[in-house]
Amino acid sequence: MATQSPGGGRSLKGTSSREGTAKATVNDQISQAVQSTANLIHLMQQSSPSQAQLMKLPKNLLAKTSTIKNTGQALEQMPRVISSLDAHMEIGLQRLFP
Repeated sequence: MATQSPGGGRSLKGTSSREGTAKATVNDQISQAVQSTANLIHLMQQSSPSQAQLMKLPKNLLAKTSTIKNTGQALEQMPRVISSLDAHMEIGLQRLFP
């Protein structure tokens, strides 16, 4: 929830360890889904008669897991970054237009 701070900027309230835990859980679930998909593709490639079509699927799907985790971490930090930028802009405007 965004509220006005004494300086006129916005501050975030309600950020809790629950939100951090939920985000970590989502990141883990996404990583597990990617790994499960990669395992399934591998099994299908070994047993499927239509291997040519399966070869078109991403070969390095597991390599994307770290990118997904990094994206999750960046998204988790965005509210704090935006709040800090908002406060910085507010201070700058107050200096220009006292």
